[in-house]
Amino acid sequence: MWRVGHADAPLDYTPYEFCSWQHRFDDPMREYRTIYGSEHKLTALREVLADLRPNVKARADFAQFQLAQGVPVEALRVPGRAVTAAWRRSHQLAPARVEHEGELVDIDDPALREKLATRHARLLAEHGMTQLNISEIRSKIRVVSQTIARDLYMRGAAGIWFRSNLDDGPCIALMEGRARFAADGEPLPLTEPLPELGRVCEEYNLALDS
Repeated sequence: MWRVGHADAPLDYTPYEFCSWQHRFDDPMREYRTIYGSEHKLTALREVLADLRPNVKARADFAQFQLAQGVPVEALRVPGRAVTAAWRRSHQLAPARVEHEGELVDIDDPALREKLATRHARLLAEHGMTQLNISEIRSKIRVVSQTIARDLYMRGAAGIWFRSNLDDGPCIALMEGRARFAADGEPLPLTEPLPELGRVCEEYNLALDS
């Protein structure tokens, strides 16, 4: 697995004082922390840098401005943001293996999703979901995915396998006290030339500050 984390301890759980509790499978009761990683370097970097992309309204507004200036459609570009030198110094891309006591649940398992849909039917209905499909698991309605994660934790799960919304790459969320990332090689500093970082920045139209 690969994880982009703080350079001081890239494979450690985020300290409580810095937890946002807003990620897909975070504990809604805030009793245990989660830590996320990806099977591929590219997915790990895409997941971390995706928020630097402008939203669709900003894209549409800027495209309209460019069109009004006579820019051809094929030449339209979205204004880029920067991956700052300070951020690159403070983060690393670390290789890891998963150590766990308890099941690593595959949320893509259809049989499991049917059981979860039955147990949480009222919650799904309250949020306009007719079924618990992959699209619902991947939605931004965090109360649903976090409630499901809490349910699995209470039944002994140590982590959850899922797929990235960005490139469908395999990812995992580990649950504090039952699973952890252990170092599986030296972390890669993001201040050094890294092909995967360059590729993601090109995809997202991000500048790399030196």
